[in-house]
Amino acid sequence: MDHSAQKFNQRCNARHSHCPCVKFPERSTRDCPVATMRQAIDLNCDLGEGMACDEALLELVSSANIACGGHAGDRETMTNCIRRASALSLAIGAHPGYCDPEHFGRRPLALPMAEIESLLKKQIKELCSIAASENTRIDHVRVHGALGNLTDADDSAAKTLASLLAQTFPTMALMTLGGSASESAARARGLPVIRQFFADRAYDRQGQLVSRQLEGSVLHDSAFIVERLLRALDSGKLTSIDGQVIAIEFDTVCLHGDSPGALALAEDIRTQLEHNGIAVQAYNRQLEGSRL
Repeated sequence: MDHSAQKFNQRCNARHSHCPCVKFPERSTRDCPVATMRQAIDLNCDLGEGMACDEALLELVSSANIACGGHAGDRETMTNCIRRASALSLAIGAHPGYCDPEHFGRRPLALPMAEIESLLKKQIKELCSIAASENTRIDHVRVHGALGNLTDADDSAAKTLASLLAQTFPTMALMTLGGSASESAARARGLPVIRQFFADRAYDRQGQLVSRQLEGSVLHDSAFIVERLLRALDSGKLTSIDGQVIAIEFDTVCLHGDSPGALALAEDIRTQLEHNGIAVQAYNRQLEGSRL
């Protein structure tokens, strides 16, 4: 058995003691059920939202979504997050939301599409301005909370977002749920899409997030969260909140910086990913590596 096969089998042994490559080392890696397990995954987190653990979280993730003055954040927090994220060579994203800090941007608001477009544009531009002053750039946009739920589910809102990005911020990727209205609208405009998996949220059988108003929508058991993530990375499947096994595809794993125990969960996830031979690497660096 050559060195590369031996190294692969060692990785399989760490992930699955029942793997054919462990039991039958003479077999080709084509026989291995984890042969297609990705070698790297992006880990992103929402930051600059007034939580005390931002600095520590920045050391654990590969992409930072920075609140830009809507649901949370101000020029000082944006500047500090951008400086630190840039120093750590993270992918930097804008995290705009409804201008409703009292409810942390998680309350639906009935706004005209023109107003939604305006607030998105204003917040993203503000972060871009600060990034430029720090000699860096904004790589992606991830819409926050209730506004993110709207752009994921509503065709009109999704098209408004995609149109804004295509016309004003064409180099930015959209980070959003796979299979959502926003993914379809962004791809129709030729925008790069980063599909996200929410580590601490329950999904329905359509592969969309369950409303936070429902019991069990937010997960708190760290061991279960990590196990579910590794299973999804391994098999491309997930069990919905009502027990249905569904297919799921994603390019990044999202953590909520405002969740109780966010730092401990991030530490657990990063540790277990690396223990299972999966590097934490920004999505844009993975794309660069695939072109080499």
